[in-house]
Amino acid sequence: MAGTCSAFPAIEVIAMIQRLLLAGMLSGLIVAVFAFSFARVYAEPTIERAIALEEVGAHDHDAADEGAVSRNTQRNAGLLTGIAAYCTALGAFLAIGLACVHGRLSVRPRSTVWTLALTGYVALVLVPQLKYPASPPGVGSADTIGSRTELYFVMIMLSATCLAASVWIAYRSRRRMKPMIAASIGGGTFVALATVLMTIMPAMSETPHDFPSGLLFEFRVHAGVLQLIVWGGLGVLFGQAAEHVIEHDRSQGVSRHGMPNA
Repeated sequence: MAGTCSAFPAIEVIAMIQRLLLAGMLSGLIVAVFAFSFARVYAEPTIERAIALEEVGAHDHDAADEGAVSRNTQRNAGLLTGIAAYCTALGAFLAIGLACVHGRLSVRPRSTVWTLALTGYVALVLVPQLKYPASPPGVGSADTIGSRTELYFVMIMLSATCLAASVWIAYRSRRRMKPMIAASIGGGTFVALATVLMTIMPAMSETPHDFPSGLLFEFRVHAGVLQLIVWGGLGVLFGQAAEHVIEHDRSQGVSRHGMPNA
């Protein structure tokens, strides 16, 4: 009997994590609708203009280079599928992150989600794109696309490593000083590490001199706003959903066991 009773909290925690994952992925699907609408209305016309410039410049362009998937499919079903998969995965990522730190921070669940979304955006999106900005079709040689992709993913991994080191330093500092001071130390550490990282990583710029600077700027602004919609939308929407899930589980724990769930 004692073993059965002691198993209840673990079972309830697992059930809570499952509900958080479901809430995170559903939030991701909702955010994906808004992100797709923005990308379809604003970003896709910019891509179309860049492709038109690329085709004009490619005098020996033949039908075999058009690809197996049509542009109509790419900018509709393909775009929606890609954004939905991305947003759903990020929603699950935030849910797992919240489950890992829940109960260890003296803040509300939605504040934890906002913090996770902000730090994730900075480390995984902002820092890598400051070093290697997004580029439309026609920018960069096809021969270097592999090396450029590798550098970008290396940048993401190293930026995430810098974030992990900064969080560890902030956590260790929190034992000896006030939370706000420890958080400031962690933030300052990340800024310093990210600055060093962007300095030592090799530059990779292949923008043609005749490529319209206005079009390039517009494309990069749209790419940045799209990421803000995704991460910001998930922070707000999943933050509220997570608050509801955890508060509901806490109230259920009080009614069943006379004490809140962890």
